[in-house]
Amino acid sequence: MNKKKPSDIQIDRHAGELVILWRDGSEGRYALEELRRGCPCAQCREARGEGDGVNAGGLTLLNPEAISATAAVRGFSQVGRYGIRIEWEDGHDHGIYTFEFFREVDAGG
Repeated sequence: MNKKKPSDIQIDRHAGELVILWRDGSEGRYALEELRRGCPCAQCREARGEGDGVNAGGLTLLNPEAISATAAVRGFSQVGRYGIRIEWEDGHDHGIYTFEFFREVDAGG
């Protein structure tokens, strides 16, 4: 049994958090708004200026999808043994959040 893997994952809509119960007995709570702002998909990374060709004169150019992004969640699905894909209320579901990412957040970076 790998203690770095989750035993349960839930959405706490009232608190606006993704809750992961880890096999080592710890619990991680992750703000949905921060997860959406930090979506790891290529499209969102480019919108944040982390890709090629998105910055013009030092300004980050946001497309209409990035401007209207929502932190409301429809649901999520597990991706293999390494992460989850969150389906946001606006239909965006391209980012895969790895369990390693969540553990790094838990460790403070």
